[in-house]
Amino acid sequence: MKQGQWQASGELSELSHVDTFNEFSSLEQGRFHLYVSYGCPFAHRAILVIALLGLEKYVSISSVAPLKDSNGWEFSDQYCDPLKPRRYLYQVYQDAKQDYTGRISVPVLWDKNLNTIVSNDSLEITKWLVKQAISRSSLELIPEQHQKEIEQQCQWINEHINTLPFKAGFTREQHEYEEASSAFFKNLERLDNKLALSPYFNGVAISLSDLLILPTLVQLELVYATHFKLNYQPLSYYEHIYKYLTGLMSDKSIRSTFHLDFIKTTYFAGQPEINPSRLIPKGPVINW
Repeated sequence: MKQGQWQASGELSELSHVDTFNEFSSLEQGRFHLYVSYGCPFAHRAILVIALLGLEKYVSISSVAPLKDSNGWEFSDQYCDPLKPRRYLYQVYQDAKQDYTGRISVPVLWDKNLNTIVSNDSLEITKWLVKQAISRSSLELIPEQHQKEIEQQCQWINEHINTLPFKAGFTREQHEYEEASSAFFKNLERLDNKLALSPYFNGVAISLSDLLILPTLVQLELVYATHFKLNYQPLSYYEHIYKYLTGLMSDKSIRSTFHLDFIKTTYFAGQPEINPSRLIPKGPVINW
């Protein structure tokens, strides 16, 4: 959007500035709502934290529809906006800031008391959720003695695990695809070696780092290997990663957050520049 008006195309670099939101306060029951796409791995980290810590009374969740149109993320009869009869996600941004300039992205954390966006930064939202007193009483996903280490891990995971599939998948240049793909699989090898030494990324207990890794692993096997041509090795090739994945997915509260058909529709039917036929594969068969 530019000055509150939807732009059907364009780049952030063309904007004179980008508006940001930073309205964090404290968790209160019924105060916050999280807009996500069930197909977005970055939004998924916040969904995982809410599910794992049992924060549903504090933060409600709804998803946009799996497919966009020329006006971006869309709500539908099945995936409606529970707060207001809006049709598009950009209208949430308009309601928060009438002249908003910047990307229209998920997740969006909404404050129902102040009627504004708290943040649309997935990592900042997730860290805020984890650090609340009610969260720490349930599970320490960022123990104070490991806070600096875990935040450094999250930066590494974002750069070297989470974003590389998109660099490989959306480029039209062979050398850029090969560079991103090669780096991604080298980093999976590093991850596999690390998990050979401990059951979780940060040691013997689950932490925020694991919740950043998991959505990418799920989507690698489900869509990236085919859709983004990341098929150098199947995920099952990595013995320790696969054991780690199946262990995390054995937790019902974690497993219930993954909407596999939604994810496949988002990618295969929603990105015709990569998959012009928009056909959605029947597979793969998922063992976890």
